[in-house]
Amino acid sequence: MDFFDDLGKKIGETVKIVGDRSQQIVEIGKFNIEIGKEEAAIKKLYTQIGEAVYRAHLGEETAERIDNLCQEITERFQRIEELQERIKELKSQA
Repeated sequence: MDFFDDLGKKIGETVKIVGDRSQQIVEIGKFNIEIGKEEAAIKKLYTQIGEAVYRAHLGEETAERIDNLCQEITERFQRIEELQERIKELKSQA
């Protein structure tokens, strides 16, 4: 009977490990999707900055608008760094 008890425990432990690893993979995938969204938003902001600079040249836009866009880009880069750190933490648990 000990053999079957040990076998059952080993199978249970293996299933738990596989389940935990699967959850980590799902979380990493979610973080990578968020990173992709942040990167896409940054590209749009770069375009908006270019347009704002041109409009400022024409006297139609203020430097404050450009500063706000730059600040938003900085915040999005910080969010990407946070997500990358969380991914590293999850990978180190594996």
